[in-house]
Amino acid sequence: MVGLMLAVIAGVSLLDAYLSARQARGRIERELAEVSRTLSEAKFPLTDAVLRQMTGLTGAEFVLVDDQQVRLAASTATIEPQLLPPERDPTATSEAGPATSPLAMPVRVGTRDFYHSQIEILEPRLARATTLHILYPQENYARAWRDEVYPPLLIGGIATVLVVGLSLAIASRVTRPLAGLHAQVDAIAHGDFRRIDVPRRDDEIGDLIRSVNRMAEQLAHYEVEVRSNERLRTLGQLGSGIAHQVRNAVTGCSMAVDLHARRCGQDEENLAVAKRQLQLMEKYLRRFLSQGQLEAGTHRPVVLQDVVDNVLLLTRPAARHVGIELGLHMSAEPVEVQGDSDALEQLLVNLVLNAVEAASTSKAAAPTAGSIDPGAASAVEPSVDVRLRREGSTAELEVANTGPPPAADLSERLFEPFVSDKPDGTGLGLSVAQEIAAAHGGRVDWYRQGNHTQFVVRLPLI
Repeated sequence: MVGLMLAVIAGVSLLDAYLSARQARGRIERELAEVSRTLSEAKFPLTDAVLRQMTGLTGAEFVLVDDQQVRLAASTATIEPQLLPPERDPTATSEAGPATSPLAMPVRVGTRDFYHSQIEILEPRLARATTLHILYPQENYARAWRDEVYPPLLIGGIATVLVVGLSLAIASRVTRPLAGLHAQVDAIAHGDFRRIDVPRRDDEIGDLIRSVNRMAEQLAHYEVEVRSNERLRTLGQLGSGIAHQVRNAVTGCSMAVDLHARRCGQDEENLAVAKRQLQLMEKYLRRFLSQGQLEAGTHRPVVLQDVVDNVLLLTRPAARHVGIELGLHMSAEPVEVQGDSDALEQLLVNLVLNAVEAASTSKAAAPTAGSIDPGAASAVEPSVDVRLRREGSTAELEVANTGPPPAADLSERLFEPFVSDKPDGTGLGLSVAQEIAAAHGGRVDWYRQGNHTQFVVRLPLI
């Protein structure tokens, strides 16, 4: 763009200078021709005084001679007649043009350079023909040429500087953000999806930067999803073979528990819990082997009180093992939803076992009876409470514990797969719980209230 503008300015400036030079030459030629015609038609004698006045008007020098090259009159005494060029044919031409042009023939007279022309004049005093030599100084012509040519060239030079500066400023305003965009797109190609600052501009460049930032955000989101799906797919591929073997082992364990119960002849609670756990494990493995899909056709009316009772029966031994009591607060009115009871049990088991583990962590960190800590007496007793209630057209199943809240850097991604702050955690429990809730048209939320971390499952009532 700069090159094109410079070419245009240079072309216009040179054309203007050329036309100005021609105009200056034409003006001088017209003036000299007009003076020559005036003098040739004059009815008064051509004296030195008259010729000096003509010099003042035109800048040319005039010398009048007779046919013997004797000076009759002159505008200056410094030019001798014998130094003048001889008469020539008016039709002759030179490099500068025809001889009739006042600026046609360059000559050197003494130490000065002139353009020479001559005309025949009938001198009234002598009644014979004489020759008038017209000598226009070349320095005068050069000065007039410079006066006409230099201004357009100077203006063109100033315009060139201004255009170059303005073009560079405009180019810088365009190329600098484009260079930033180039760097960002290159970073995106290498997996870095950071945004760049959007300058305060309302033009195509600003729109392009905002579009690239949106693209980077979408690509970052897609990358997270792709990586998560890839991890899940890999986990599924690796786990399918393991799950088949584990299922066989679970079947053997279940048979061994049945044989032990028959041999003992007693219906112990612990054996019932173990058998129930093995049955659930077998269901989970079957679901895992079938890619864990919940079909809408398997949903049927489920009373959540029954789900809670079954889950507490399964998880109470684990809670007692770490010294945590499970509290229960349920609505007396049946809370019924449409769903899969096994899946809902799996959801609640995950939440209760997570709560028990968190509460046991706080218990291990609690001050001992002999502690001198003044706040020891007011320490919260570790506990896990399960609450079931109706809220309008929604069933709310809440699991609260006195353990520490999730890490701050994980709070926003708590329900994503493989996100966990536990050293031995897989990060799948809450993710599976959220997927089950979503399959039932609900969701799982969490929040911190006082000394309790609460996970709330909201499901639509029938």
